[in-house]
Amino acid sequence: MDHMADERLEGMMRRRRIGPVGRLLMRALRLRRDRRGVTAIEFALVAPILFTVLFGTIEIAMMYYVATSMEGEIQIAARQIRTGNVQGAADPVEEFRTLLCDNLSNLLNCDSVIIDVRAMPDFGSIDKPPLIDEDGNPQNENFDPGEAGDVVLVRIAYRYSILTPFIGDLLGATNGHFDMYAAAAFQNEPYDGPIN
Repeated sequence: MDHMADERLEGMMRRRRIGPVGRLLMRALRLRRDRRGVTAIEFALVAPILFTVLFGTIEIAMMYYVATSMEGEIQIAARQIRTGNVQGAADPVEEFRTLLCDNLSNLLNCDSVIIDVRAMPDFGSIDKPPLIDEDGNPQNENFDPGEAGDVVLVRIAYRYSILTPFIGDLLGATNGHFDMYAAAAFQNEPYDGPIN
């Protein structure tokens, strides 16, 4: 009904001589009926939210993939400490980093991975000092794979850069970075004889 009233008013204005105000009113009436471009405007309003959710979902999936890969690779590399292979290498630190980063290098910058390996007398004395300080700098790094029969804690940390806006705030990231950790605790096997 409103549309028909607009047409009648426009028709009356066409039959009579109208001034500048009338022409402006006619243009406003035509613009009110014109529906071209409404979809584009609606999409422009919804697109930022849609793309933030889409890219945020992709980024969170990538973060979970990196975290899962870190967990798997630390188990594989820690197995080489458990069996004494790393301790027998010419450069144990570089040997462990190579074992760890063989499959992680396509996901993250392996030079930025913080590695901490500590030998302890038993599982009750495991000590876990923080690996990253408030400013994102590595701290408390150690590499002591122990001897046969020692309890060993292997930890790695990586500072993941978040690219999608607002996702970092939802995840509790600091300065656009999210700290990711993986760990393995085990007792070294008796690779050089029976455990005492």
